[in-house]
Amino acid sequence: MPKDGIPSLQSPVDIASLVKEACTAVTCAAANCHKDEITRLMERVLPHIKLDDFSDTPVNARGYRRKVLYSHPSGFFSVLQVEWHPGAETPVHGHNAWGCVGVVSGEIGCETYAQCDKGENGVRSTGKITAGKGAIATVNPNPEGIHRLFNPTDKVTTTIHVYGMDLSDNPCAINVPYGPSAHRN
Repeated sequence: MPKDGIPSLQSPVDIASLVKEACTAVTCAAANCHKDEITRLMERVLPHIKLDDFSDTPVNARGYRRKVLYSHPSGFFSVLQVEWHPGAETPVHGHNAWGCVGVVSGEIGCETYAQCDKGENGVRSTGKITAGKGAIATVNPNPEGIHRLFNPTDKVTTTIHVYGMDLSDNPCAINVPYGPSAHRN
């Protein structure tokens, strides 16, 4: 039998349940442990997450749509849903806060970068990976974790992102762009 407030893993987990657990996790943990607490929560609920359709949100010029599902009133974290169409990709970027990303469906590619004096836009590629349904990755604030995400498949991919800051007014505030293609959408 599950503890109070923790959804049963035999049934789908909705965003409200994820948010309730995330609020408990960050409220009860030291600030430097928030990313780890959210990662443990995502490991438990990601296989059972049920997301609402958000086809009313436009796809941006880079081929994906994103929607802020929740922002904690004290700014501890925000939850975003992202839908990646075939060929979609972000600019190369870092983040202004920690983050945790889970693949709900499909596959997402990630190319990582390191800062350098020479090379394109002051960064150089350090490798690419592809992650499928159920994969979870974390990122530390900039300059650690410079990367770009992309959909390498011919199918739509859905991811859920939890970032350690309030993104209710500007979902792009999480990003620290590298190079000329700043994050506009």
